[in-house]
Amino acid sequence: MAALAILGGCHTHHDHNHDHNHDHELEEEAEHGRGHADGVVEISPERQETLGIEIDTVRSGEFHEVIRTSGRILSATGDEMTVVATSDGTVILPGLSEGSAVAKGGRIATISSRNLASGDKLAKAKVAYETAKKEYERDKTLFEDNIVSESHLDKSKMEYEYAKAEYDALVAGGVTRGGVGVTSPISGFVKSVHVSSGDYVQTGTPIATVSQNRRLRLKADVPERHFGRIAEIRDAVFSTAYDGANYRLGDLGGRLVSYGRASDGDYFIPVTFEFDNKGDLIPGSFVEVYLKTSRASTGVFVPLEAITESQGVRYAFVRNPEDDDAFIRREVVLGESDGKDVLVTKGLKEGELIVVKGTVHVKLAGVSSVPANHTHNH
Repeated sequence: MAALAILGGCHTHHDHNHDHNHDHELEEEAEHGRGHADGVVEISPERQETLGIEIDTVRSGEFHEVIRTSGRILSATGDEMTVVATSDGTVILPGLSEGSAVAKGGRIATISSRNLASGDKLAKAKVAYETAKKEYERDKTLFEDNIVSESHLDKSKMEYEYAKAEYDALVAGGVTRGGVGVTSPISGFVKSVHVSSGDYVQTGTPIATVSQNRRLRLKADVPERHFGRIAEIRDAVFSTAYDGANYRLGDLGGRLVSYGRASDGDYFIPVTFEFDNKGDLIPGSFVEVYLKTSRASTGVFVPLEAITESQGVRYAFVRNPEDDDAFIRREVVLGESDGKDVLVTKGLKEGELIVVKGTVHVKLAGVSSVPANHTHNH
């Protein structure tokens, strides 16, 4: 089919068995901008707005070559911290689970030493403090009566102050009668929990990992055959499986952090970007990646959303320059895609107006038996 051939889109029972001469007539009509009833879908401007149909101009310019591969979203270095046990004892988790929000200073867990042979740390510290306090107060009275020496009083005072400091430190650190409180040093969410309630832990045992999720990393795995092009990589677009959205790193404050100089042993070379998490992106998820290189060629390109497909044929909807209600279904031949835009090697010209959002609604109107707001009589 020629580059600008019009496909039937207004009748449900459009005849796909036109002879060659009739196809040629349709091609000529498309090239002269006259359109044809069988290639026109009419939707009023009011209906277009209701359906979210948007029009934009076909652009021409530099289109950068891409390396298409897979990758993974990871938490950026420094944006997550592992919270560890600050005492020996039994862990008590306050309904903590992965994904739970936590504030800075918020309690992650409590560690109880009550059932240990060494006893409850807070209770022992409190007893030592209260005992030392009584001893010091008694020695002050005895010193005034010249019963104890000044050096004895100084020693009693030092023991009291040490016991008080230890007890105050435990209380300030979140230690209660229930145990030692373990708090989060940053605000964020619980990425992973490493222990279960009832587990015995020692000082330094990892309890949970808390992530701020403000900065993320994209690690793309580039096949070895593209090693010579890795130094040309400038930007990337990635798409997620769970929301189907495309994200351009340039729009997310992204930057290239590093790339491998050799394979990591599985025939892939890692390329790492860092970017702001401005969407609901899930660290650990796998994504499809389009790595944009510095190599570029000039051509006509449109958003991927502007292209639809029927029975293996791709096409776009071009607005009739003489009628804002009318859209002509135009077959197109596509080239390379960068995940957001796609090159159109045949079928569209720079400056033409096409549907870039809501394409599916125009498509459905074209295949329905009574197209939306269609006023032609056939």
